[in-house]
Amino acid sequence: MNRESVIKILAILKAAYPNFYKDINKQEAETVISLYQTMFEDKDKDLVLLAIKELINTEPYPPTIAAIKNKMDKLQHLNDDKSNLDLWAEVKDAINSPYDEMTEIFYTLSPEVQEFFKSPKGIKELAMMDAETINSVVKGQFFKQIEILKERNIQERKMLLETKKKIEELQGKAFKMLNEG
Repeated sequence: MNRESVIKILAILKAAYPNFYKDINKQEAETVISLYQTMFEDKDKDLVLLAIKELINTEPYPPTIAAIKNKMDKLQHLNDDKSNLDLWAEVKDAINSPYDEMTEIFYTLSPEVQEFFKSPKGIKELAMMDAETINSVVKGQFFKQIEILKERNIQERKMLLETKKKIEELQGKAFKMLNEG
């Protein structure tokens, strides 16, 4: 989001919560604008605005940046919230699919299920196991891991662009060091 969009959004917040913003001076306003610009730099202004309007509609106090980001995430992923049983059904469907289609199927799975399998090879390996092991051991492992995988996926979606870039940079350095050493 650019500075102009941030200013428009903050003007809406000020109109909705006039008492909260009434004593803000120019220096504080500039700091708030800069902070919002940094925190929402890679976000769609229309989505930010929609989240803020939803929060204004339900909250008596101005929303925090975290509240706005949480609302944005919920709005973007309204239909993505699958139950653990639905995700387990994806696992079962994937391992029961034709062997030559498993690689293609991997890329259509929910992000959490992809992370559980790690790669298309993971589907193929599970498909070779007997049904009893899948329905007991693997199922138990899946249900222990799935909440962690869901939470990790949510946190990655909310991560700042700056943080994502830094992680990629650090991973690139680590990969380079492994290949050199």
